[in-house]
Amino acid sequence: MTDQPDGDEMSLDHLIDRLPHRAPFLFVTEIQSSAPGHVVGSWTLTGEEWFLPGHFPGRPLVPGVLLTEALAQIGGLAADPGEENTGGMLVSSDMRFRSPIAPPTTVKLEAKLTRSMGPIHLLEVSASVDGTCCADGTIGLMVGNPPEEEVDS
Repeated sequence: MTDQPDGDEMSLDHLIDRLPHRAPFLFVTEIQSSAPGHVVGSWTLTGEEWFLPGHFPGRPLVPGVLLTEALAQIGGLAADPGEENTGGMLVSSDMRFRSPIAPPTTVKLEAKLTRSMGPIHLLEVSASVDGTCCADGTIGLMVGNPPEEEVDS
């Protein structure tokens, strides 16, 4: 089953509700396409985001760690085709940052599932602005909530 927009340009933004993140740490603002193992979305930055005044004063740039997190959020949707918010965790990343991203802008986020091993999913991810690749690489996600650890008292 593919969640592609039909002729009426049905919104796919309901998929964002499946993410466990909420403001101010939800970076995905729109979903353009969704198919099993492949999701394309975007992150619109206005320049007023909470992290920009300190990164960097006078020349705000999107931190690479937050761009990686935005890609992990899109990756979670590509890795888990379920209907419920199952949680998850970024377990690895190998990113290349090719050019800085300065707001205001919209960043295209793309994730393609390449391999699954139980709850661990590997994805190829990329972020681009106006057709120019700003970052790409691979991430590993564990989908589902980890078991609760027992703590000795």
